[in-house]
Amino acid sequence: MTQEKNLIDRIPVKRLHPRDGTAITAAVWEEAHTYHRGRQQLHDALGHGPGILTGLNVIASDPPDSTVYVLPGVAIAPNGDLIVVKRPVTFDFGAAEGTLSLWLTYTESPPSTESDPDSGERQYIYAQFGLEAQISDQDVDGVGLARIRRQSMQAPITDASNAARPKANEIDLRFRRSAGIPVQPHPLLAAVIRTEGGEPADHGAETLAQTLRFTGRTPLWIDHDVTLSSPLDGYDLVYLIAQTTVAPGKETLNALYTYLQGGGSLFIESCHTAGSDPAASEASLLDMLTSLGVQLHPIEAGHPLLTTPHCFAAPPEGATRSEVRILVGEGVIFSTGDYGCLWAGKGHGFTPTREAIRAAHEWGENLIHFAMAQRETLVSRD
Repeated sequence: MTQEKNLIDRIPVKRLHPRDGTAITAAVWEEAHTYHRGRQQLHDALGHGPGILTGLNVIASDPPDSTVYVLPGVAIAPNGDLIVVKRPVTFDFGAAEGTLSLWLTYTESPPSTESDPDSGERQYIYAQFGLEAQISDQDVDGVGLARIRRQSMQAPITDASNAARPKANEIDLRFRRSAGIPVQPHPLLAAVIRTEGGEPADHGAETLAQTLRFTGRTPLWIDHDVTLSSPLDGYDLVYLIAQTTVAPGKETLNALYTYLQGGGSLFIESCHTAGSDPAASEASLLDMLTSLGVQLHPIEAGHPLLTTPHCFAAPPEGATRSEVRILVGEGVIFSTGDYGCLWAGKGHGFTPTREAIRAAHEWGENLIHFAMAQRETLVSRD
């Protein structure tokens, strides 16, 4: 409350009233603009609060050393000043060790004279920023960007292998404060059905999207009339359901490769409805991934698909009674669970319980968050 009172006390309540004959001196000009600047600062400080508006991700150097990169972005300083970082900048922690915090601060340049071809010389003050590392319990008049528990002066600083549980010498982004009104993402999924003799009765993606939109947590939308040779870059996740064997041509493989390289995610399943051949379609799907050079591995405990936002000890049961196999790698999730049918409330040879359907929907939400995180990670590094 003390900080808010100090800000309130600084709000200018007197402004210059211009009239004919007023001499526009440097002091008068400064007084007029100080009023508007002060109002804007206090609006930002009290209306949005100090913190990060956008960007300013912190990533490790490659190969790792004592240096980190702060990517472009915008923040609001505690006093309401707008801090703008237009280009990636480096910060070297040097030999600092212990629990460290990286802070972004607002500064201004001294007045400098610049020549104007039409008006002679003018003086300008540039808004600038500073980066500094402090021990974590120190109070800094700035915006916190990252924390690092550095074990020794020589320890290289790396990106966190698990953002929710950063280890020593890894960049910890958990305590970054956001400012402003958060923009809720609206993920877009492309449902692609490869089949012969008619489409599967209901792949369940639309039911999943309706459920997630109703909860308000993840407003997912689906495009159904999509082919693998269509432009896919606008989709956070492509859901491929195969009822028969898949033999993609060069154009399709190129489109999928481009999509994955651009940060897209691919969720692949075979359909287990009557008349389908799951074993054959799954084998052909794995062959397709091999052609794309994708290396898959069994999902391990602690993988983001099992932890964010819902926690699973193992992938939930699917639409069949058999054990579900999940393989992941390079933005691809391969599943034998036929979760699409379970999203629609259907099981093969049994009636799924409400708990099983709910678990499948939570698993689907984890899939969407995983896909969005994949794309965000790639974009932040660009």
